[in-house]
Amino acid sequence: GKSWLLHVRHALRTTPEENLRMITDSVRFLRSRGLEVIYDAEHFFDGYRSDPRYALATLRAAEDAGAQCLTLCDTNGGMLPHEIESVVRTVRTAVRAPLGIHAHNDSEAGVANSLAAVRAGATLIQGTINGYGERCGNANLCSIIPNLQIKMGLRVVTDRQLRSLTETSRYIGEMANLGPNEHLPYVGRAAFAHKGGVHVSAMQRHSGTYEHVAPALIGNQRRILMSELSGRANVVLKARE
Repeated sequence: GKSWLLHVRHALRTTPEENLRMITDSVRFLRSRGLEVIYDAEHFFDGYRSDPRYALATLRAAEDAGAQCLTLCDTNGGMLPHEIESVVRTVRTAVRAPLGIHAHNDSEAGVANSLAAVRAGATLIQGTINGYGERCGNANLCSIIPNLQIKMGLRVVTDRQLRSLTETSRYIGEMANLGPNEHLPYVGRAAFAHKGGVHVSAMQRHSGTYEHVAPALIGNQRRILMSELSGRANVVLKARE
């Protein structure tokens, strides 16, 4: 449903009042058929910035009609984490239904915006494996899931599921007929690849010197590379491998 008057007037070509009625009728119809309704408030953050009273009115229309979750969408992907967190905190006090977040990555902040929304009270995250999506993509679940579970202490999957994340990322890439992005955080082949001699020498003594998490937690593995930057430790470790 539309939350931004710009879209109401120019995309739907209708009135603000009729837009609210369409939201109410649509949600009420689906609920009358016994369906769960997660209401996506499209362009919510742009709408809130333009006219906060109307944006909140669209949420209340969906909530009063029976929506069980209100997902706030950064459809243009232009928001930053501090903006997301501030707005979600405000909305949290204005509605009763659980909140979700739907972030696009046009500002390279899709993952960060999703985590900021969780900090502010959102309990549902919409995203995609490998961040696939329109334009610059959607929030990448392959980064969101380990960040929530390992860094923020929120239990969202089992340990076994977490260990399958790298395999899942590569499988989905094959199904989509897209080559793997080796530099994806957590699941990319380069995520735990070490080349510099000083790095590798330090890694021999303590893996935490150049790894923020253990790669095995998400089913990835450490790689020691050989190059002009390699030192003695690289050669020894590669030989052992």
